Amino acid sequence: MNKITFTFLAFISINVSAIPNPPDLGVGSYILYEPNTNKVLVSFNSDAPVEPASLTKLMTSYVVADYIKEDFIDITDTPKISVKAWKTEGSRMFIREGTEVLVSDLIKGMIIQSGNDASVALAEHVAGNEENFVYLMNEYASELG
Repeated sequence: MNKITFTFLAFISINVSAIPNPPDLGVGSYILYEPNTNKVLVSFNSDAPVEPASLTKLMTSYVVADYIKEDFIDITDTPKISVKAWKTEGSRMFIREGTEVLVSDLIKGMIIQSGNDASVALAEHVAGNEENFVYLMNEYASELG
């Protein structure tokens, strides 16, 4: 009986120790989600608020591309750069207030240079101001799921 108990306990301890701890990725938070089973496989600090960084530029690109596709705006449009776009901090393409810049160039500046000023200029061109564009972006995000 003791041999059976010992063998059973040894088997259990081997299986328990065979499940590795999640690796230290050196990041503030992460989550690995499996959509087919709708389960979170592993996470670390996943409820911590984080800045969206360039994700907003991706969404801006998506909305702008759709507006071009639907002929609401054109890549040859030349919106006038506002004071707000010009003063936007962070990474920029350094467009000057009052200049007119092709939408195609603003898209390149937003994507290649990660230009916050180009993002604001595109948002203003599409929706009139940033606040309206945020609303529009959220509508698109809701449609995407």
